[in-house]
Amino acid sequence: MTYQKWHLAAFSYLAVLTAPSYANAIDIAPHAVTYQLGLLESDKEAGIEAIDGKTIFQIVRECEGWKSDEDYIMQMRFDGGGEIYMASLFESFEDEAGQLFSFSIDERTSYDDPLTFDGFATASGAGAEAYFSIEPDNALNLPDDTYFPIQHTFKILEMANAGETFFNGHIFFGAKPDEALKKTSVIIGNLQQAEGYDVSSDLMMTDYYPVQVAYFDPASQAGLPAYEIFFHMQKNGVVPYYQIDYGDFKLSATISDISAQDQPDC
Repeated sequence: MTYQKWHLAAFSYLAVLTAPSYANAIDIAPHAVTYQLGLLESDKEAGIEAIDGKTIFQIVRECEGWKSDEDYIMQMRFDGGGEIYMASLFESFEDEAGQLFSFSIDERTSYDDPLTFDGFATASGAGAEAYFSIEPDNALNLPDDTYFPIQHTFKILEMANAGETFFNGHIFFGAKPDEALKKTSVIIGNLQQAEGYDVSSDLMMTDYYPVQVAYFDPASQAGLPAYEIFFHMQKNGVVPYYQIDYGDFKLSATISDISAQDQPDC
């Protein structure tokens, strides 16, 4: 996979990892977190020499639901001296019941025109559809087992707390129409001891669930995921570390700062 095929919306998947649950049984802390990005490995086809960047992700509780935003900038350097720059601002809102989801995206790169668009989706049985401002006349039908990001994370934490280890389903998140819906296969491991991240905060815990999520294109018959994400999820919803595997290269994101966000007085 060359970098031209790699889309910036991949970083909106962070919302899938750190979105909080609205279930009372699961105590999730609204927070803002900064990650440092780096290259784990790259094969000859990708030809990536280094990745440098930073992601700032914030999720806050509102009276009607949850709002999240992610701001990142990244540089990729290639064998032979070439380099590209990418930046993105992603914002989303999911209502308390997990029935409505809206998003907006502003993407900039050094190799393509800027891309700015928004959209929304509903999850109400047979009427589950998604709409995009860049394709206003085409609605995307959503399968019955579609989760929005917060619902998907709630499912992961619910199963982890119950000692269950596997589930499948679809997930819809903000991205271009042909990239916004994925099939997922989730594997949840047992609690493990934290690895000593160099961050001092009451939000950092001593253990985490190792979780691996494979994302498949719904129409693909190849049987191989488009990409996979492995992450450490704490019981309070904080993700101190994650990896994204695109097949011919892997990147890492390690927490470098975190702060609690206020709860609303509803």
